[in-house]
Amino acid sequence: MANNNPNIEGLLSHATEKKVNAKAKVETAIKKMLKENININFNSVSHAANVSKTFLYKEQTIRDRIEYLRKQQEGLSSVKSFKRNVSETSKDVIIEALKNKIENLNRKIATLEQEKEQLQFQLKKDLGKVYENI
Repeated sequence: MANNNPNIEGLLSHATEKKVNAKAKVETAIKKMLKENININFNSVSHAANVSKTFLYKEQTIRDRIEYLRKQQEGLSSVKSFKRNVSETSKDVIIEALKNKIENLNRKIATLEQEKEQLQFQLKKDLGKVYENI
């Protein structure tokens, strides 16, 4: 005997409540991600809000918002993209500066090695004088 008039009000109210809670979690996650400057996409929002990606895609308002924010963030340049866009002349300037720095350090090393040899020679002289006086 099948029930011709099943009572599904409880199921429907629970599903509606679950959907409202999920939307609230998504909104909270998006706000937090914006505040912390985290990239927004369906995968990251799904993980942050602990909801399924299917839910995000099915809810049109949430989907539109994520797509809008994702496109908005694409325009922002990150440090990685900045490094990729460094021109060849900038690279040449950096290389030249580093070469100059290496040359200066090599000159300083040579000067310090000369001083070291002079000091070692002077030490040998002084030690010789000490042994002569003994």
